[in-house]
Amino acid sequence: MPRVDYAFLADYVRLETGVAHVIAAGIDTVYAAEVPTGHNLALVFRLTFSRQECGRPHRVEILFEGEDGDRLAHLSSIVTPERTEDLPVHWRQGYLSGLNFGVPLPRYGVYDFVIMVNDEERGRVVLRVVPREQPQDVADELEEEPPGDGEQPGPADAE
Repeated sequence: MPRVDYAFLADYVRLETGVAHVIAAGIDTVYAAEVPTGHNLALVFRLTFSRQECGRPHRVEILFEGEDGDRLAHLSSIVTPERTEDLPVHWRQGYLSGLNFGVPLPRYGVYDFVIMVNDEERGRVVLRVVPREQPQDVADELEEEPPGDGEQPGPADAE
C-alpha cells in the first residue's frame, strides 16, 4: 500500500534529480489582513511504494478543503514509480513531488491539504488562516497626531 513518507507546506519548491530545493519550509499559518484572499504555497511530499507496487500506475490527488469539508481545489495525476535497480530489496521506492500553486482562502479558519492515493487518504497537511494584527506600538503611532500645527519645517527654520 503506498505511504506518505512526509508532507509539508513551504513558500516555494524546485525539484531537481530527486532533491527538493525548498524555501521557507514548515508553514502552518497564513496571516491575512482580510478575507477572502489567496496565497501562493508549495506542497512538498514524498510517497513510498513497495516492490510490488512499482511499475504500475497510481492515481495521486491533492484535495484542498475548508473546515466544513467544502472542496476549494483539486489536483490529480497518474504516477508510475519505477524501481531503482540498486535499491536494497527491503527498501521502499521513493517518489518525490513538489507543487507550487495559489489557493483560495475565502474565510479565516482551518484548511486541509488531503493527499489521496488510489482513492484512499494517505496524508493530510493542515493550514490555518488567522487575522493579521498590527503590533500595538505601530497602531498607537498611526493614531497619534504629529506635534505642532501639522506643518513641516522649511529650510529657513533649520539651523
